[in-house]
Amino acid sequence: MVGALGSVQWTAPARSLRAGIARGGRALRAREGVRVVAARPPKGENDGSDNKPKKMLYEVKVVTPPERSLGPHMLPKNTHCGDTIELKNNKYYVVDRVCTHYRLEYGKYRRDHTGLYVQEASRYILNKHLDALLDGPDATKAREEGTE
Repeated sequence: MVGALGSVQWTAPARSLRAGIARGGRALRAREGVRVVAARPPKGENDGSDNKPKKMLYEVKVVTPPERSLGPHMLPKNTHCGDTIELKNNKYYVVDRVCTHYRLEYGKYRRDHTGLYVQEASRYILNKHLDALLDGPDATKAREEGTE
């Protein structure tokens, strides 16, 4: 389905607790009903193949203080900064940064876990607006007058 800005929307399926443990993963249950809005769909989405888009387990945390966790969620593997995600609580979040942690096992680095740090969409828009005010032409005039 194509959104208003030409972005693609898809819904991530729920994963069972047993499937996560069987894969050797952590005993975390992914949430249902996660929707991601991104500029590019994951491979296998609209190319006519029967392959499902690849999903990864992300630990989602809200950046604004106090930092709080929204729990683990199954999201497309190509989720990146600037993507908008809608979680089960019907709130929209914008991905601020993606952090991948590795650990050294038997001389090789293996991915330990991946975290998404997000902001609520309303907070993200407010921050963008305030940044634009600071970088605008009026702000530079005020700085020049203050230095003279």
